[in-house]
Amino acid sequence: MDAANKAILERTKKTRSVSRSLVTKQINKLESEISNTADKTTVHEIYMQLISKFEELSTLDKEIENLIDVESLEEEIVTREEYRDKFIIWKFRAERYVESVSNTAIQNSVENQPQNITLPLNSS
Repeated sequence: MDAANKAILERTKKTRSVSRSLVTKQINKLESEISNTADKTTVHEIYMQLISKFEELSTLDKEIENLIDVESLEEEIVTREEYRDKFIIWKFRAERYVESVSNTAIQNSVENQPQNITLPLNSS
């Protein structure tokens, strides 16, 4: 690999390192909010941020895979898949949480509806 490609690879790896850290922090934030039974809007916002950060990480992974030598490819793919697995798990958990909170809110809304009962008039 020539010096120019080596420099690009190192820069991309450093950028990816920051990106991985941001994805991990976002997952931890999502986990914390779900554990603390946050409202669905907050969880959804964090989830959408996680998707954005993971997409950036995926782009960087692809760039690195195109730049590295074949000997390093397996290790790169294994690490990439570990992050993908974490992302998928928390994507599912966030979606399930938001759906669960929505269903609970709908159920509570229906249960708290005032009952309009019309009694027959006594005409004696």
